[in-house]
Amino acid sequence: MATNPTVPEDKWLTVNGLRVHYLDWGGDWSKRPLYLLHGLGGHAHAFDKFAPLWAETHHVIAIDERGCGDSDWSREGYSVQAFAADVGEFALKTGLYPFDYYGHSQGSRIGMVVGAYYGHLVSHLVLGDYGPERDPSPAGRATAQQRMEGRAARPKGFFSPQQAFDWHRQQDEKLSDEDIWHTVKYTYRRNWDGILVPKTDPEINWLTGRTALKEGPFLWECVSRVSCKTLVLRGGVSTVLDKAQAQKMAALIPNGKGATREVPGAGHGLQNENMEGAFRILREFFET
Repeated sequence: MATNPTVPEDKWLTVNGLRVHYLDWGGDWSKRPLYLLHGLGGHAHAFDKFAPLWAETHHVIAIDERGCGDSDWSREGYSVQAFAADVGEFALKTGLYPFDYYGHSQGSRIGMVVGAYYGHLVSHLVLGDYGPERDPSPAGRATAQQRMEGRAARPKGFFSPQQAFDWHRQQDEKLSDEDIWHTVKYTYRRNWDGILVPKTDPEINWLTGRTALKEGPFLWECVSRVSCKTLVLRGGVSTVLDKAQAQKMAALIPNGKGATREVPGAGHGLQNENMEGAFRILREFFET
């Protein structure tokens, strides 16, 4: 177990036939576990600044989802059911439950299924800025188009870390040098030819298209079957999860266990755009 609350320990566990990597942030094992699940194409290190905030109250676990980060790629695909089954088996194998859950973006889609099928293992569920459907507004459609174009425009690889850094700097001039180097370090790996390529399995990209459309009705069904306390969390200025959909999700959760909140001033990035605001809202919810 990690002894420094700002330096996690790398660990691996075989889950549903895949070697899954996770970061154990340590803490008192008597404290409730908190699972952090990242967005599409992300990794557990996406929470490196957020995770230490929970050292006093939780035993924090950040998981590389299948096909992402340092976890194995899957030959069986990336359905939302498979992602959720990984979380369920992880909890049962480690004994780290009941747990609080915060899933951001793709982690929110996974969380809907976790809440429906593994809700008995969950104490509090937070669905972060992603719903069963895309935001239907013009701004939402534009955001989805921009994200797809951005992924298509990314080079297949980089010859050096500096080249990767320069490309990411062009994409967002507001990011600090430290944040960009962090992205380069944990997002890419050297392939057989020495080229820096994304760690994420390219097959996961299908989740942004027809797979997402197919899974929509199933995810709405899951929302209506969630059995644990749930917070639907959206960014106050998000163009990914619209307010109407967030409210519908919260209302569908049985037995009045659903609620919705907004992180002031944040877009889809939530804790990355207003870390203090996101932390405060989650802490209040976890204390209920």
